[in-house]
Amino acid sequence: MSICLLFWILLLAAECGSHSLEFLSTGRVQPGSGPHFEQVTEFDGVVISHCDSGTQQEHFKPVLESHNLPGTCRAACYDVFGALKEISKFINHTRNVQRRRGCITSDERLESAFDNWAVNGEGFIQFDAGAQKWKVLSPSAEMIKDSWNNREARNHFYGHFIRRYCPEMIHHIKLRETEKRTDLRVFANPVDRTKALLKCHVTSTDKSVRSVSLTEDGATKANWITVTGPLPSGDGSVILILTAEVPLIHTNIYGCVVQTEDRNITVMWGENFTFTYCCMIVIES
Repeated sequence: MSICLLFWILLLAAECGSHSLEFLSTGRVQPGSGPHFEQVTEFDGVVISHCDSGTQQEHFKPVLESHNLPGTCRAACYDVFGALKEISKFINHTRNVQRRRGCITSDERLESAFDNWAVNGEGFIQFDAGAQKWKVLSPSAEMIKDSWNNREARNHFYGHFIRRYCPEMIHHIKLRETEKRTDLRVFANPVDRTKALLKCHVTSTDKSVRSVSLTEDGATKANWITVTGPLPSGDGSVILILTAEVPLIHTNIYGCVVQTEDRNITVMWGENFTFTYCCMIVIES
């Protein structure tokens, strides 16, 4: 039941007044062509815009119905290139820097604001928006921390952006209605000659999803050994992967069932199927 509720709660998060806006930036050194910058903007886990150092202009996705977002990423590009240059002085072989900043609101109230940096994929330094000070995530960030903490005007601007401006932008963002869609696929990988791992892979935009069940010869079983997700996808859907161990020494037929408000989606797998996704999909009204 907890699996079902988590799946349902994540799909309904936006309707309950909880929203997130994130700006995900990367700056990397490209031999022979200088540094390159890219930024992806996500709203509630959905990619809504892309920008890079080529034009420094935001390219908004069709999924947006309305927004109040800046039309350029010039300032973010300047920040990332500056950090890349500065950090390279203290850390040899700095190939790239990543920045994740934004905010999460609930019922139009700010829940959290964040501005975190990584170097070569490892956590480096993070911003305390309340104190307007930087905290190290890696010992190698100590000297950068002292330098950045002395830039009070810039830190004030960073804090204002994620604590004030970010929630205001969230208030004006609206996504287009997405068509209800639930895809169910079943994969099986052999462990040995006697058993296999059966994976139910669910991708859904349907907020009426109620449960995901494993069946054996038509009867519901409850022996999932791992559950991955629910995870938001960049297109507004949610992904859930459930794994069960099933025997191969008898002829039982196994399957996965997704129950929504108005139908069941069933995919069966049995000993006569190869170890790929099953080709039998049954939809029950």
